[in-house]
Amino acid sequence: MMTPCWAQRTFDVTIADSTYHMKQYWFVLYTAGTDTTRLDSATSASVQQAHLDHQAMQADRGLIVMAGPFGDNGNYRGLLVYDCDTREEVEGYLLQDPWVQRKKLSYEIRPWWGAVGTKLP
Repeated sequence: MMTPCWAQRTFDVTIADSTYHMKQYWFVLYTAGTDTTRLDSATSASVQQAHLDHQAMQADRGLIVMAGPFGDNGNYRGLLVYDCDTREEVEGYLLQDPWVQRKKLSYEIRPWWGAVGTKLP
């Protein structure tokens, strides 16, 4: 019996004359957390720097391949794309995020397929 392509981490797909090597990544959507209390500016700046340092370390290791905040300050706060084997691995990194630990950010994790080598213009 053949394994369905979505049950694998990578597979190839041919569309017209092009073959794409598809890979499963993990799309993380940061949303507003449950703690709505205001932090003083010094604490907020300190936590933000720790948050950015945490993400930079993961990017340096090749775990986060894309990240950025949303610009409208709505309920959606930012997105991350992780290159990890499992959802549990991704969640482990998210639980170490200082904003998540303070419950200022929540998150949703979804499997997401992208063509290897795809770049933003």
